[in-house]
Amino acid sequence: MSGGLEAEGAVSGSWEAAQQPCPVVVPGSVSEAGELIRAARSRGEGVFPRGGGTQQELGYPPLRRGTIVETTAWQQVVDYPSRDLTITVQAGIPLGQLQAVLGQEGQWLPVDTPQGPRATLGGALAANTSGPRRYGYGTWRDYVIGIRFLSDDGVEVQGGGRVVKNVAGYDLMKLHIGALGTLGLITQVTLKVRPRPECSAARVFGCADEHLGPMLDALHGSATRPVAVEALSRETWEAMALPPDRPEAPWLVAVGYEEKAVTVRWQWQKLEEELRQAGLPAEGVEVADPAGLWQRLTDWPSASPRPVVEKVRCRPSQMAEVLRQAAQEGDWVHAHALSGILWRHRLALPENHGPPGGILWRAPLAGKRGRWLWGADPPADTWTFLRELKRTLDPDNVFNPGRLFGDL
Repeated sequence: MSGGLEAEGAVSGSWEAAQQPCPVVVPGSVSEAGELIRAARSRGEGVFPRGGGTQQELGYPPLRRGTIVETTAWQQVVDYPSRDLTITVQAGIPLGQLQAVLGQEGQWLPVDTPQGPRATLGGALAANTSGPRRYGYGTWRDYVIGIRFLSDDGVEVQGGGRVVKNVAGYDLMKLHIGALGTLGLITQVTLKVRPRPECSAARVFGCADEHLGPMLDALHGSATRPVAVEALSRETWEAMALPPDRPEAPWLVAVGYEEKAVTVRWQWQKLEEELRQAGLPAEGVEVADPAGLWQRLTDWPSASPRPVVEKVRCRPSQMAEVLRQAAQEGDWVHAHALSGILWRHRLALPENHGPPGGILWRAPLAGKRGRWLWGADPPADTWTFLRELKRTLDPDNVFNPGRLFGDL
């Protein structure tokens, strides 16, 4: 991904200073990182946590200079009681490596992550990334049961534990998911995992404009349980260079099932029956590489050649209408349709904040000046709570100063 702290640098009270690079340090141990944090705090500098560097364009540039602390040396598997379906690992482990470890026991972590082989566990948690299969499996919040992080005084703090039913420190643990590293440096994570499904299959259905809404409604009310339901325009499919073997229609809906082979076969038969009864296209095109399709859709917000990417939340019942409207405005669009998440790939920044559920996921640095990135402006009481939370956990604003909220 282009951009990031090394390209944008650290801001010292002005956006123009953002071109200054920051030094990068790769501590070999957690204790060494703690010393770096204490030293940075004493100098009044920032600490910028970084894993694989795959989401550096998300959020604002930092408010002041400091040091990038890279966690890629922390890749140890601390504990893996596979029969308990849990694993404890250091936060710098690449997700591809983590999946390989789990695969040896026939298990996996079913959270789609952009640039999974390169992204680290801690970075994925900090950005709270997910993809198409969040519909069937959930997000990071459903799998993290324990966490350790370095506080602003360089001390390692623990929340949660290594057993599924342990809720000690639950709220503290969840705060770090999606916080963009602004509340501490994640060092270790304990996760729930799942048995790897026996069979994975996907099909793509073509829809005319008038059939898109009824198709999504039928899938929502289906007796089957797909793990992913993705909707995208034909133009977006072509822009993504997805397989040319697809239905000829203005809208494409990709549906995936993962279970025992016999269960997957039954679900396809049942879905075909439901779609025929509803008068909808029931003959889908088989996807040769379902995992490759889900990964491509997960990566696309970061890989898109368009300069502006917006993540919009809406009710699943409104998804077809929102998709059509965005496509009419010239955007490339794709959606985790039944999760209520739409991705808009724009040629230019919108004039205002966009819809209340819209997050400006990626944009040129200059376009972020004076602009709220996270959808609707937060209510005053929410903003007060966020400020107090940051001041409580990081009173000197050491970690990623400004990255999440611009002035916080």
